[in-house]
Amino acid sequence: MLKTVIKAELKNMTRDSSYLFFFIYPVILGVAGYFLIPYLESTTAPSNPIPQIVAMFLILITGFVFGVVTGFALLDDKDDNVLMSLKITPISVKVYVIIKLIISYIFGILAIIILTLATNFLPGSSVWTIILIAIIGAVQAPMIALIVNSFARNKVEGFVIMKLSGMLLMIPILVFFIFSWQEVFLVFVPAFWPARLIQMELLPQYDVNFTFIVYFIIGVIYNIAFAALLMKIYTKRSNI
Repeated sequence: MLKTVIKAELKNMTRDSSYLFFFIYPVILGVAGYFLIPYLESTTAPSNPIPQIVAMFLILITGFVFGVVTGFALLDDKDDNVLMSLKITPISVKVYVIIKLIISYIFGILAIIILTLATNFLPGSSVWTIILIAIIGAVQAPMIALIVNSFARNKVEGFVIMKLSGMLLMIPILVFFIFSWQEVFLVFVPAFWPARLIQMELLPQYDVNFTFIVYFIIGVIYNIAFAALLMKIYTKRSNI
């Protein structure tokens, strides 16, 4: 039954326009960044971090977009009573939701890796480093999907919450200006952790509090805990 759900979900990607957006949007971001970042580098002072901020934003927003599409797909399932129908099948609703979240996460990882390698957003970074950034950066996908579905009862509310959650991508910009103990005020934002890793790769001359791998490990633990909390809120509010 589980294998059937996965196959059906993958098959939907070829028919659902929202899923097709999965494959198109990273290309749009990549093309835009490929031309925009070199232009910014040539027109701004070397000390101006705007090109690096734009590169970070384009990397993080990839996972965000996957989360938005998955979030609205789950709202569709709720409106169409798909989730209710699953309660009488061998597979639980929670497992069905988790499968959709995992798929968005996997595609988020792949999209970030391909986007970063194709555009050279992180010049000088190893493939291993890019993979680690993608692993923690793509967590934004299931995170945003859960935020939208935990607090929205319909698509209208979902759209409002989606726009508000976009503010979570603006706060990590501060990592390019805060390097000392004051970063403690940012650590509760899930996107802070991949943003710090990206900043360390783009501006290695600045001293930060921990090493790359320590930020990665703490970020993974925090994001998993935060996602688990959101999942608990979602299941309770949705009665699944």
